[in-house]
Amino acid sequence: MQDLSNLDELDLALVNAVQIAPRGSWQVLGAVLGVDPSTVARRWQRITEQGLVWMTAYARLTAPSAHVLGCVEIDCLPAERDGLAMLLARLPQVVSVHHVGSGRDLFVIINARSLPALSRFVLDELSHHPGVRRTSVHTATTVYGEGAHWRLNALTPAQRAELAEHAPPRARQGVLTEQDRDLLVALSIDGRRSVAELAALTGTSVSTARRRMVRLVDHGLVSIRCEVAQSLTGWPISAIFWANVPPDELSAVGRTLATLPEIRFCAAVTGEHNLVMIVWLRSPEDSQHLEERLAARLPSLSLAERAITLHQLKRQSRLLDDLGRSTEVVPTDPWADLHLGSRERPSNFA
Repeated sequence: MQDLSNLDELDLALVNAVQIAPRGSWQVLGAVLGVDPSTVARRWQRITEQGLVWMTAYARLTAPSAHVLGCVEIDCLPAERDGLAMLLARLPQVVSVHHVGSGRDLFVIINARSLPALSRFVLDELSHHPGVRRTSVHTATTVYGEGAHWRLNALTPAQRAELAEHAPPRARQGVLTEQDRDLLVALSIDGRRSVAELAALTGTSVSTARRRMVRLVDHGLVSIRCEVAQSLTGWPISAIFWANVPPDELSAVGRTLATLPEIRFCAAVTGEHNLVMIVWLRSPEDSQHLEERLAARLPSLSLAERAITLHQLKRQSRLLDDLGRSTEVVPTDPWADLHLGSRERPSNFA
């Protein structure tokens, strides 16, 4: 088995730099890190080829959207669990798949093109799958924080400030439409693809591809995200928390939670509990420490359930092995027809 400790300080700093400026040029990244651009590019190629780091892109979850984000809990027959998890992970609308330690077998986040599409999928297909005992769906009403904002913090404050000048804007202008589909699918495979590559993949001129990229990125319509194998981050444990917050305090609590380093995803949802969080922890014991801190800082938040993720099979366009390394690309496409087992994708985008 590959030794994952071979990411040195420069590799980690490079990952942190790309997290902040995901489409920053090698010249910009090299200047901030104090190394030659060719060295930066070579190191990036090595760690991405090993599946330790990857780039993706998707419609921004923290902005209003026509798409619907559903958190789906599934109880399965033991013999069918792994096969069903893989079927779900290969769907282009599925954001993440977690094997969960208690309360449910699978926790799946789906970004569907509409509420009817999500409803038909769960009610007419997933619920009737022979391996499924029970399903429960909670739609997200507001996403307060997502993994694109999570950082390794391997850089100095001065380096982070310099890279922030090259970071995508967070203010959202305009609306993401199906006309953006081909470009978003291409970026979901590699968010650092050049404009020339994107032009070739989408069948447009370089100038058209550049103009479309400016609209998506500069208008804050997409999140371009640098992901890292979780086993390398120092936060190897993942857990899911469900909580209740008084309605008049929900937005304030959600925004505060999104600033905490442990929080990878935080959303207001429908259902018995009105808040769900995915957290990363340094150890299983940190779950209790985090709960104590939340109780002290946010007394109106009442944790209702918590479950450790035994294995995350998928995270943002990638299937993962037991160490969290990327093993296969599943392009993101919320506009595709949502059917169990379908893998609709433009064949020339791989």
